[in-house]
Formats: sequence, structure tokens, C-alpha cells
Amino acid sequence: RAAARGERGRAGELAWTVLEAGAGGDGGGRSGRGDGRGDGSAANNASVALWVRSGDVRVALLGDLEAEAQAELAAEWPSLRGVDVLKVAHHGSANQDAGLVARLAPRVALISVGVGNPYGHPTSRALTLLRGSRVLRTDTDGAVAVSGTSATLSVAVDPL
Repeated sequence: RAAARGERGRAGELAWTVLEAGAGGDGGGRSGRGDGRGDGSAANNASVALWVRSGDVRVALLGDLEAEAQAELAAEWPSLRGVDVLKVAHHGSANQDAGLVARLAPRVALISVGVGNPYGHPTSRALTLLRGSRVLRTDTDGAVAVSGTSATLSVAVDPL
């Protein structure tokens, strides 16, 4: 079934809230959010974004949301702040909302990106916004696993 904005779920210690559901939830279409058809921002903004807690570890998964949709997300979810782990939006494109990234202040930032991608992701702008975070990228670090509690957070990589 399709995710819906505001939907909550739980499996053991893992709990999640759907922050944005794009085409799957309320149909999108607000301020640049799209229905998932076509190219560019509309398709990217149709992705699902989640807030996840595993025990006391806080994780934000921003899908491919563009900066405008990220800013709207921040306005709609004022409690969204201070995360242990951030899955950086849109492979670390330059189109990031600096206010949301600063508010999230991730301890660990994960960027899922292909080696030698033609888009230049992650961009220097995205990496600059993430200063102060431990940034791990699949193109240079390989597979990444995060474990532990908020106090004992650890990261393991399986290099390429």
C-alpha cells in the first residue's frame, strides 16, 4: 500500500512517521511537490521521507526531496530537529535547504551516490552544509552500516 503523510508505524523498538508521501499520500501538488510523473523536481519531490527512531537513535530519511520541499517539510514538522543519522536528500545535490540541514545537525550524514555519476553528486555545497557531521558516501566508502545507541553510535563501512 502507499505511504500517507503523518502515518505512523512500529516494529519492536523501531518506530517511524511518514513526513512526506509525494504521490502515494495526499497527492502532492503543493508548492512544487509533484505526483511522481515526469522529470526533475516533481519526480524528486514525490519520494517518501521518514522520521525513524530505533531505541534512542533518531534518523531522518529525506528521499530525493528538493530544497523547496525540504523547507516545507521543516515548516510542517517543527519538532524535526537534532538527528543522529541523516540520509541526505537527492544524493547530495546542491538543491538542499540549508535551514533544514542546520536544524537537523546530523552527527552522521549518509550520501547514497554512484561512483562517477554524471551529475557531480555529492556537490561541494551539500558537503559544506554538512560540516561538523561525519559524512559517509557510498561512492567512496562503499556499503555503510550504523549501529549502537545515541551515546554509542558507531559506523562500519565495507570499502569498494
